[in-house]
This record gives sequence, structure tokens and C-alpha cells, in this order.
Amino acid sequence: MKKPSKQIRSTLLNALVIVGTIAIVIYLGARNGDIGGSIDSILHSDWQWLLIGVGVWAISIFCEALINQLFFIWQKVNIRIFSTVHITLLGMFYSNVTPAATGGQPMQVFAFKKRGVPVGVSSSSLAVKFFCFQAALLSAGVVLWLTQQDFVNAAVGSGKWLIFAGFGINGLSVAAVLLIAINRDFVRLIIISIMKLGHRLRLVKDLAASTSRADAALNDFSVSVDMVVHHPFQLMMLLLFSYLQLAFLMSASYCVYRALGLSGESPLHLLTLQLLLFIAASFTPLPGASGVQEGGFALFFHAIFPDHLMLSGLLLWRAVTYYLALLIGLCSVIFESARSLRINRRHGQENRSNAEDTVPVSEENDS
Repeated sequence: MKKPSKQIRSTLLNALVIVGTIAIVIYLGARNGDIGGSIDSILHSDWQWLLIGVGVWAISIFCEALINQLFFIWQKVNIRIFSTVHITLLGMFYSNVTPAATGGQPMQVFAFKKRGVPVGVSSSSLAVKFFCFQAALLSAGVVLWLTQQDFVNAAVGSGKWLIFAGFGINGLSVAAVLLIAINRDFVRLIIISIMKLGHRLRLVKDLAASTSRADAALNDFSVSVDMVVHHPFQLMMLLLFSYLQLAFLMSASYCVYRALGLSGESPLHLLTLQLLLFIAASFTPLPGASGVQEGGFALFFHAIFPDHLMLSGLLLWRAVTYYLALLIGLCSVIFESARSLRINRRHGQENRSNAEDTVPVSEENDS
């Protein structure tokens, strides 16, 4: 029997992590006697608020796509907004099913390339988007935490160390971009040193190829940093849409809160907790931060959702913010695969037609 490829094994393992997390959450709910009541609460939830939750999620996705679209317009690259939204969903799916969201950007670069966007431009666009999102995430997190400090401390308690860890790890990405802006050669020296160490430890097989890829990635990031430094108005526009993306994305927990018939809590409080949970869980290397997101929700929102509604709130929140993204992202993957198959088939037909129209020289001489 043929052994599955490394990619297939990795995909199956990631899927197992996601499904396993759902199973564990449901199992724990069943042990606590909550599963029947939780299902009943979900079935009798206010579907208008759930639709609003889906709507704010969709708007956040559009804001993310619009950031790329604006970058392409400024770089004079012609691509339809529909294609940008589709590729955003495509990348979202691969980010959600790969450890530490590592699979999203390569797939997006590849999809943009098939639509005529140069690799350097798409890589720079994604790098700028990442920087703007991280800057918006951390700055909004600091402001909301400081202005809601008493509420956050009472709600999170001992879980504050997760938030500190999240700020530290996410802050490294912003610091790396600033370091590239200040001294690109120093960053390259650090990367090369790490590559050589990995080669000695036999973690890096082909040092020359790995170094070449690192240089290409660093060049793309340098272009992105130059754009950030020399075009402050464009940067402010992208930051604005990053803040809007965050605001809509982090509103999902309030929609779930209201869908379960709860009220009285400030929308700003729920948005603050969800934003800090996002920061705290983002360093998790598991696909979709599975496990940490669920555990973090129970920790951060235990004072917001009553015990008998905690499991219902958790499942609905993950459904709106994660499982829906997987489902719609999968549709984008299927659409992209069908499109590639159709293009390849058309090219094959054109090649066969050209071959038939070409008369071999030997046949001409025989005639």
C-alpha cells in the first residue's frame, strides 16, 4: 500500500486537531450535563442576531480584501475586486487549517499570480496588510485594556499572563518590520546566521536554496517597508480599514451574546474581551488556535455568559468566527480548483487544435 504523502498526512493531522477540539468541547459539556440544554438554547436562539453576526464577519472579510485592492490600485495592477475577495477567502481557509496560519499567504500569492499579479507586488501587498493589521490589533488592544482595566482584570483574573504573552509575540512582528526599515543588512545577517545554525543541526537541508528564498522574502518586505515609510497617506488609509476590519470581526461575540437572549452588558466590554482573547491566542501554533480559543473563551467570558449558556455561547461564537470561515473558504478552494481545471482543459484543447493544424514537413514533401 502506497504511503500517504507528507502534505496529505499534515492535512489529515490538522483536520484531526480541529475535529478533536470540537469533540472534546462537546464531551466536556455532556459530562457537565449541559449538552441537552445547550442544543435547546442554540435551536431557540435569536437568528436575527446570528445573521447580524454573520454580516459583521462578512464586512470584516471585505475590509481585508479592500486593503489588498487599494494596494493593487496604487501599484497600477488591474484585478477585479471579486477576485481579491475570493482570494482573501481562499487564504483564510488555508490559514485556518495550517499550524500558525502558515499556509494562507503562499496560496494567495499563487492565486494572485495566476491572475496576472506579479509575485513581488502580491507579496508586498500581503506584507503591508499583515503589518497594518498587527499595528491596529496591538494599538487597539492597548487602548481598550487601559480604558477598561478594572473590568478586564475582574473578568480575566489570572489569565492576564496569556494577554502579556500574546502582546509580546505579536509585538515581535511589528518590531521586525521596523528593524527592516532601520537596518535591512542587520536583519539579513540574523537570518543567515539562523539558517547556518539550522544547517549544522540538520534542520535546513539546502542552505543555498533556503538563503535564496529568505533573500527574496526580505526583498519583498523591504519594498513593503518602503511603501509604508514613503507613503504615509496610503498607510493611514490601510490602517483605517484594518481598524474597521477589527471592529467588525470582534463584534461577533456581542451578537452571540444577544442571540442567546442576554442583555445588560456593554458592547464595548465584549469587544474588548474578544480582542484581548484574539491577541492571547494568536501565538498558538495549532490550526485556528484550536483548543486555546475554546479554553480562552471559557476563561475570558465566564463572567459574561451564565454557566448554563457557556457551552452554547462558545459553540455559536466559534461557528460564526471560525467554522463559517472554514465552510465558505472551502467553497473558494473548490471554485479555484474548478477554475484551474477549466483553464488547463481549454489550454489542452488549444494545443491539440494547433497540433492538428500544423502539417509535418515530411507529409508536405510526400504530397
